Amino acid sequence: MKYPKWLQNWVDFNEVPCTVCITEEERAGQQIVLVEAKWEQPSQEVQHIQIDMVVNDPRINCVWKPHLSPEKNMVIGDYVFRSPAIIFEKLDKRFALIPDIDFLDTQRGTPHIMDFVQSDRMLTYGLGHYEKTKHVYHTRIDQPIKVEEDQLLFRFYLIEWEEEEEGKRNVQPVVDFIWEKFGEKRMRQKDGEFDRLQELEVFVKHTYDWAFKRWEKIVWQEFTINQTKVGGCVFIVRATQSPGLGQEENWRERKSLWNQAWFSSLRSAYGYRIWGEKWHNQEMIQKAEKAKNFALAAPQTDGLFPSVYWADENGSFVHGVWGHSDRKPESHDHYGHLLDMSWTCLWMLKWYSDIEKDPKLLIYTKRYVERLLTLQNPDGSFPAWVHEETGSISPYLIDSPETSMHVWLLTNLYRISREDKYLRAAKKGMTFVVEQVLPEGRWEDFELYWSCARQWDGKRYGEKDPRSGIYNQCSFSIYWTAEALKELYKVTNEQRYLQVGENVLAELSLYQAIWNPKYLDIPMLGGFGVMTSDDEWNDARQSLFALTYLDYYELTGKRAYQLRGIWAMRASFYLMYCPENPHVMKQYEQTFPHFGEQDYGFEMENAHHGENDQFQPGEFTIFDWGNGSASASLAEILR
Repeated sequence: MKYPKWLQNWVDFNEVPCTVCITEEERAGQQIVLVEAKWEQPSQEVQHIQIDMVVNDPRINCVWKPHLSPEKNMVIGDYVFRSPAIIFEKLDKRFALIPDIDFLDTQRGTPHIMDFVQSDRMLTYGLGHYEKTKHVYHTRIDQPIKVEEDQLLFRFYLIEWEEEEEGKRNVQPVVDFIWEKFGEKRMRQKDGEFDRLQELEVFVKHTYDWAFKRWEKIVWQEFTINQTKVGGCVFIVRATQSPGLGQEENWRERKSLWNQAWFSSLRSAYGYRIWGEKWHNQEMIQKAEKAKNFALAAPQTDGLFPSVYWADENGSFVHGVWGHSDRKPESHDHYGHLLDMSWTCLWMLKWYSDIEKDPKLLIYTKRYVERLLTLQNPDGSFPAWVHEETGSISPYLIDSPETSMHVWLLTNLYRISREDKYLRAAKKGMTFVVEQVLPEGRWEDFELYWSCARQWDGKRYGEKDPRSGIYNQCSFSIYWTAEALKELYKVTNEQRYLQVGENVLAELSLYQAIWNPKYLDIPMLGGFGVMTSDDEWNDARQSLFALTYLDYYELTGKRAYQLRGIWAMRASFYLMYCPENPHVMKQYEQTFPHFGEQDYGFEMENAHHGENDQFQPGEFTIFDWGNGSASASLAEILR
């Protein structure tokens, strides 16, 4: 087999069990080959078929994989092929293996796998069966593959790009290729229909009719704190709590209201306040006011404050207690998460700027930020957890990209107050992220290790994955960083922030589905994954990301950002139980036969999450991380 000389600088092909054809293409700044594998032997059954390539230069480093495979026999399965690529860098060049999405879309008969293992420097692509394991990785299994004579087995691209700046982590060229080759034609609709986000308002109506009417006695919680009426939507409800079944008090977790980085009551209320004004619905406006009061009711201790209000053992909020999110390391019961506090205060500032200049919001935020400034590390980073009584700092995530959330808040406070100390601290924090996080993609945050996909021997905080040489990473911290850089650009007009922001946004784009895999059986286009050690599709965070892409579109005019943002917003309602989603609706009813019109608006937070290969509606929904969150994003877009 002959292949181009430039390709020999990256990989050497091992002996392959099939016929390989290479087609070369050259574009400005790119060297491209399309690799096709064909079975030219008699028809038979085999266990797997793959092409192995040795990455032949020790100076070549892997910088991105869509999924990690920390143990032997683990692989990257096509259940995580959203915008799939394995990316390498060497000095001033970039190189990537990119599966042919068009082939997968039309001719996938057997699961596809790929991987890169650092120890033997082996890059692999091929066919083979696998199963989910250990929440959530993909492990090879022995299962026969029937291949026919002259069958085209699979196709993938190998591409080289030259960069202007040596040693600069930048996946933008890879993302651009995936977009131009596969994504744009799928996201660009006929006759300008892609701009009609107003049509999504029907899902918003389902959301609020569900939460504030049909399920109101279960979802909406209202009580008094310090003689002030407060309220919010309860943290989590189950499908079996559908009114009239007699299971209304069968809670999955302790009843609570949250203002946390995921489950933000105040952000949701921002949304139904805007919709309430648009629809002239005073009841929604009043509910939003009570949710604002709830956020302000969280008691501050030297500026810091709790993020959760827990009902008592009888399920009553009247005698509830304040506390902190349980998404944290062990033995951290009395540690407050600065990320949660900054996220809540960010929405206080947005409420202040966009809805009403309530001075209580600004006073509360400034009190918190003054304490936050005292916690900034000399290198500009901020710690994650602080003990509420002693002020001691947790050793976990002591200098992480969660810093970007604080930069975002500080920048917005500077925009309102014009106090230079906030901007100085924000710039210092961003310098840390740009210099200490970006170069190695160290996107480690609380969700990565203290959520459902937790630490284990093959996944440890602060340690690189031993089989690939890269850090575990989560899309949430990439999002905060893209937002912080965008906001810094807007207040300083310094082009460097926008340039780096686009590079970060490119890395976030690798988590977006740029196609609808038929083997996943529900709409996926535009939806987002979560991390490189879990396997969700259509995760609720996409409604947040939609705003980020549309903001970058406003700043740059780049059509790709607009389309990505629009489809991320659309994907935010894919999983809602309602007549507008007939296929998903049918699947809900197979799982929950009691579902009917009163349940329109119920929406799970993601799809294909966990060890079940096929789509099955989850048993719970979270208003502040699902339908309520999505409705808030659409309110921002359309206001």
